[in-house]
Amino acid sequence: MTNEVIKKYIGKNCRISTGSFGTNVIGKIIDVNENWIEIQTKKGNELINAEFVQSIKIDPSK
Repeated sequence: MTNEVIKKYIGKNCRISTGSFGTNVIGKIIDVNENWIEIQTKKGNELINAEFVQSIKIDPSK
């Protein structure tokens, strides 16, 4: 997944899945830098390597 596609969703609430790696993160995308996506979650900020992302689902209500 390219950074340009992900950058369109900065500020949006979403669910990011890495599929077979078993990670699902729910939160707001706050930054995309090189291969890293920074997400604000209820537990704090998390970083996900964009190379392992299989899907991003945007929450249309928020």
